[in-house]
Amino acid sequence: MRILVVGGTRDHLGGVEAFCDRANFSMQISRPELQIQRLWTSTAYLSLRRVPAFLLGLLRLIGSRAGGRAVAWIQYVNFPDLIYVLVAKAIGYETVVTPHLGLNWKSQRSLLLRTASLLILSFADRIALLSRTQESEISLPSSPPRSLIRTFLPREVLVPNSEPSSSDSSEFQPPAVLRLIHASRLSVAKGTFLVIDVCLRLREAGVAFSAQIIGSADEQTRSALRRSIEEKNLSEQIRLLDWASPEELIGHLRSADVLIHLSVVDSYPLIVLEALASGTLPLALDLAGARSIIRDYDGLLVSHLQPVEDAVAHLTSCSLANIRLRAAAHAERVRADFAWSQAATLLINALESAQNTQ
Repeated sequence: MRILVVGGTRDHLGGVEAFCDRANFSMQISRPELQIQRLWTSTAYLSLRRVPAFLLGLLRLIGSRAGGRAVAWIQYVNFPDLIYVLVAKAIGYETVVTPHLGLNWKSQRSLLLRTASLLILSFADRIALLSRTQESEISLPSSPPRSLIRTFLPREVLVPNSEPSSSDSSEFQPPAVLRLIHASRLSVAKGTFLVIDVCLRLREAGVAFSAQIIGSADEQTRSALRRSIEEKNLSEQIRLLDWASPEELIGHLRSADVLIHLSVVDSYPLIVLEALASGTLPLALDLAGARSIIRDYDGLLVSHLQPVEDAVAHLTSCSLANIRLRAAAHAERVRADFAWSQAATLLINALESAQNTQ
């Protein structure tokens, strides 16, 4: 079987791009006979300046047809990704679509875009969901059959942490400071600025903490984040870092106590699972995907109405020892549940099902 992994933007690396790379690699390990090709859609932060890269991606998809029959596995992050669904069907590919968006994305909030999305998705041969909660969170047509797949955690996080815990070594003692981390594409929608507000409130409450904000962003957003940190006199407590490789990010997660993820747009946040598998307790906005993960394992949820206040209440009412104990309790189970061999099998079965229906 020939598979096209379609999605992601090469110069704006984030969760979807990493997900595609891991899925590609794990399928090759699981089934070496598969022919897998990676195609970028270049739809992130789409603007007039970025249209040529988007069109080039479409041309590469059309050109790939020379290689023969294939299943196009398309990542649906925003409305322009659905253009790839139409083109893939027009040139004769079977198509499987995996949604990565959430309830508050523009293509879901706009009646026009939501209606158009439903129409285009109805042409797909199969929809592969990362979580059952996506059925209730985003608008999906009833016609294409469904498959439930699993996300692909970084390979590094699936390996147990070799660093000794405080119970393993009398010489190793974690610092008596609450260590916070926020990692994503940095933006208002991802809750990045709210993290700074949480830090300000923690300082006012007398909590000893350090924080890392890690991820890619356009220069305007990064400059605004720097100004906000400086204006709130938090430069000593908050480190603003660029995008980190998976290996680096897992290292940062494993040295943190709490992940703060106040995104209003993530349907099924990969970073929350990465944190749990790293032994870091997630604190997330109460959206369906994050709620499902936290109910299955552990974590803290905050409301949409007062996310900063709720986050501070959680972090000031839980002892540091309790946070660290809870964070370590479920890491092994998460790693077992999301082993690449299982995730690859589910995905390949979904892709083969789309081809077998033709």
